[in-house]
Amino acid sequence: MTLPLLAMLAIALALFYWAWIASPRSIQAGREQMLQEQGQASSASFFPVDPRRMLGDWDGTCILFDTDARKACIISRGKKARTVDFDYFRTWQLKWTEYPGNPGFRFQHVHFLFETSDFDRPTIRVAVPSRSDGEAWNAKLSILMP
Repeated sequence: MTLPLLAMLAIALALFYWAWIASPRSIQAGREQMLQEQGQASSASFFPVDPRRMLGDWDGTCILFDTDARKACIISRGKKARTVDFDYFRTWQLKWTEYPGNPGFRFQHVHFLFETSDFDRPTIRVAVPSRSDGEAWNAKLSILMP
């Protein structure tokens, strides 16, 4: 009876190690390599990642900004990356949905909608966690791309 329990415990520990330690490390290593390759190809610097210059998150669409090179790296779901000049973005809007709540309104689905100069991808949607974060990023974008 003790041997099967020990075997199950060993399997559970191996799965825990893979799910919480090994897999996230390999995902992060892949992202780091992708960002280094994008930076080398475009003469920009996106790695190490500065959270103050990253709009969005790895699970959706995110944009990393290099203010010195005036380039942006658009990353889709942490897997595909594309580096563009700042003038690729024609306009942007901060959008959200308001729902009545107590005592005021709740803001959901807060995101930026970028219009681009790319015929194949004319718009890019980037989610932000809150309206206040969106307003802060709106000010940052106005500074980066006047």
